[in-house]
Amino acid sequence: MNYAMMCHRCGSSHTKAPLSEFDWDEIECADCGEFLDTVGNWEASHSPSLAFQALSMSRTLSMQMTREAQAHASKGATGRVAQ
Repeated sequence: MNYAMMCHRCGSSHTKAPLSEFDWDEIECADCGEFLDTVGNWEASHSPSLAFQALSMSRTLSMQMTREAQAHASKGATGRVAQ
């Protein structure tokens, strides 16, 4: 996999990592061999956070409940949808 990061030692953007890609595998600069990060840390920093996912799900649920409440209110006393 290609990891988009720059080496702080030589400025190169070429990285190398083992093909196994376990969380503890090291990502190194392909040019100078400097340790840059671990696969697990890189993936964690580039994935959506749980807080953001919870916020998204909460927003979706509140929008759905609002639409349902508006649809229920528009039926009125007759039970038919107002047009």
